[in-house]
Amino acid sequence: MHMHQKEDSSCFYVRVSARILGCLLAGEITIILFPGHGLVLTEPIQTSLIPEDLRMPNSEFYVLFKHPGREIIKILRHDEFCPEIDVTNE
Repeated sequence: MHMHQKEDSSCFYVRVSARILGCLLAGEITIILFPGHGLVLTEPIQTSLIPEDLRMPNSEFYVLFKHPGREIIKILRHDEFCPEIDVTNE
């Protein structure tokens, strides 16, 4: 899990690895958070947040959460740059 504290702010972002579990019900897909770590934390999320090509069972990606509140900001591919967390070396 990668964390980045933004300056002058009480909120921060967390990028969490996730895998599609399946169970497409009423516009939601169940995902497993932290797959492969011996934890089974499942989270139903809106299907519309997940790109179509990542909606297949066992697809893996990251979920960007904003804390406090555990608000889902967006879905990130494994190689996708995330301006909320990734710092450029300029």
